[in-house]
Amino acid sequence: MISRLPVRQTYFLSFLFIFSVNINEIQAQEVYLPGYVVTLKGDTLIGNVSDRKMGPFGGIFTKIKFKGNGRKKRYSADNIQSYRKGDSIYRSFNLDGEDRFLRLEVEGVVSLYKFELQEQGEGMVMDIAYLKKRDNPTLVRADQGLLGLKRNLLIQFFSDCPPLADKIRSKEFKFPYQVVNFYNEWKAR
Repeated sequence: MISRLPVRQTYFLSFLFIFSVNINEIQAQEVYLPGYVVTLKGDTLIGNVSDRKMGPFGGIFTKIKFKGNGRKKRYSADNIQSYRKGDSIYRSFNLDGEDRFLRLEVEGVVSLYKFELQEQGEGMVMDIAYLKKRDNPTLVRADQGLLGLKRNLLIQFFSDCPPLADKIRSKEFKFPYQVVNFYNEWKAR
């Protein structure tokens, strides 16, 4: 003979089952990768670095986490010069009055950096491109999202390279890395 559970117990058991199955998906995972931190004094600390949690409740940290030589420490962008996590290098810069970490994409006479932005609760990370000339401390925003390059600003920024200014003006280049690669190759001649 089959015994039937009361409706309340059935709902409760169903809820427990669903919750237990999805518990791993709900928890965000923190990923530490081999890397290093460069302090403001220029010392390099080698260890493991985490700068974000993965998953639906994850996100990019404002302070990175560092584990090395038996110590755990958090660093914000105003406490260190740079850090490396896995294959990615991040450097500290002041953006609009706030110290932030920017990911290095291309290094050269002019370097391309990306500021990673993630809305809370969103899984997608947006990148905002910035350019910096080696001999100039100023960062210049290179793109305006889906609207493409900030052409007028980049024409001024690269006024020392007329061929590049012409290519930007004629919309031959659509991405910041194209501009950076052309300029670095032109300067190397």
